Amino acid sequence: MRKAGIVGGRGDEARIAHTWLVSAPDTAELVRRFRARASHLDRRLAAGSLAAAAWGGLQDSVPRGGVISLHARVQGVGSDAWEDASLAQIWFRGGADYIVPRADAGIFTLGSYPRDPERAAPLERLADEIHRVTEGQVTPVGDVSRRLGHERPITVRNSAVTGRVHIRWDASNIWLIPVARPDIDVEDARRELARRFLHWLGPATKADLARWTGTSPADATVTWRAIEAELAPVEVDGRPRFLLGADVDAFERAGPIRGCRLLPQDDPFTKLDHDLLVPDATIRLMALPKVGASPGYIPGAVLVDGKVVGGWQRQGRKVTIHPFPGARIGAAAREAVEREALTMPIAGPGAPSVAWSGGA
Repeated sequence: MRKAGIVGGRGDEARIAHTWLVSAPDTAELVRRFRARASHLDRRLAAGSLAAAAWGGLQDSVPRGGVISLHARVQGVGSDAWEDASLAQIWFRGGADYIVPRADAGIFTLGSYPRDPERAAPLERLADEIHRVTEGQVTPVGDVSRRLGHERPITVRNSAVTGRVHIRWDASNIWLIPVARPDIDVEDARRELARRFLHWLGPATKADLARWTGTSPADATVTWRAIEAELAPVEVDGRPRFLLGADVDAFERAGPIRGCRLLPQDDPFTKLDHDLLVPDATIRLMALPKVGASPGYIPGAVLVDGKVVGGWQRQGRKVTIHPFPGARIGAAAREAVEREALTMPIAGPGAPSVAWSGGA
């Protein structure tokens, strides 16, 4: 890796004077290594370190996906880990079910709060109404919607960015939890959310930040400018990206990842850059399909030594592994994958089991 001259192009992302160039064969590997290490997939944290494992937010939209992401990062995770007192469930960016550190819930809610007063005002009124009709009590979302006269329960999800509504989702039912507004300045929340995004999912772009936070491009631009002095440009396969300057050394020196993990759909590690994770678009469908595409099951990703080597699916407590065609999964790795599947913290009747598709 070497320092180079001014980044070409126009706009905010071309302002910083220097960039780091990484030789093309190494960039995808460095991105994988850095993101795996930043999000605690290089080694499991000590038992009970659930808030640390959820520091960057864990999506929980697929039933118990958040628990499986915790299991990939923390020792001794149980099926009820999502209810730990150190964690909270929210609708991130106004819709996606997420598990976040309870102490930092304001970062993940107010961090996506719109700057436009005309957009913010109706959201505050909605939160006011939710507090009124629930009378401060945990209430099923369907009941709240009916009391508000909303035809679709999804409408109330928009209230999440006020920071005044949390949720409880047990994989079958959703309850709303009215809470006090977080004690954090909104601009501080926006900046910190951007930093967390870049630390876990960098190198990335301003457009990536807007999509991940669910904010408008204009709002993402203001937030990006607010932390611009903290950023360092990096070229990834010829494309300009950005890291936190404090992470450049860790990115440059990121060593190989060892071990096996089964990651759920929308795990932070697989959230961006599917082409860097699995270059072949055809086999990528088995583990990382595009929105609207499906291999016939809800896929997760099989991670072996930091590389996605297949997909997996779950039916109850049975896990089926779908290795990519031609993937070389040795005996030791195969045993480790099966151990991950059999120790997955999913409650239910019967014993856990694992199978391999395609005669693998």
